[in-house]
Amino acid sequence: MNLNFIAFEEDDSIFPSGIYNLQLNPERLDVGFQDNKKEGNCETAADGQMVESSEALYSLKTWDVQFTIDNTGAVPFPPMAFPLPILTPGTSIYPSILYFKKLFVLPNNETHSRNYIKGIWGLGDLTIFGRVRSFTYEYSFFTSSGVPLRADCNVFIEEVPARSFLSYFMSPDITRIPKVKESDNLVDFCEKYYNDKNYYLKVAEYNNLSSFRKLKTGSNLEFPPIKK
Repeated sequence: MNLNFIAFEEDDSIFPSGIYNLQLNPERLDVGFQDNKKEGNCETAADGQMVESSEALYSLKTWDVQFTIDNTGAVPFPPMAFPLPILTPGTSIYPSILYFKKLFVLPNNETHSRNYIKGIWGLGDLTIFGRVRSFTYEYSFFTSSGVPLRADCNVFIEEVPARSFLSYFMSPDITRIPKVKESDNLVDFCEKYYNDKNYYLKVAEYNNLSSFRKLKTGSNLEFPPIKK
């Protein structure tokens, strides 16, 4: 069973918004782990002071995957594309690359952020659920008229921990990173997390916001611990 990538709009979505099946198993799949916390034990608080960070330390899995998309006709199954299920052999490979980008790289029109990606290889022996952090491709075969028929691709995926996992680490002095909904505003967030709405300007500055009045729906804001 080849490697499959499945798209989800939210981290708790039941139904996928699309699927991309690789024609061939990847040439390389590097599995790694990286800490959620940068080196050092201090961070900038919402009031501008440096405080000792009590953010819990845990590791996130990463996948660095190299795979090939081929439409020369040499592979038994043509690559997937949109709006057609598969491409006709001998035609440009770009619609297949665009379909992958549409599912996992380009911002979703509803959430205004990238879809989540679930990778499953074999019978579930290797899996990851996260978001694409980088995607590159290089054309490696062309027709005589210059139409690209093969591309070597590389995708880097970083795991996103489940909500239940994150809630385990939640406490009053730990950084919060909520996802913004349509009716959210900074004042309410500060009232909720700090019991003090007056921190909204400091939080806006901390997150490099051009305006605290209009938040981007689907984006994530960081609310660091404060020193009282």
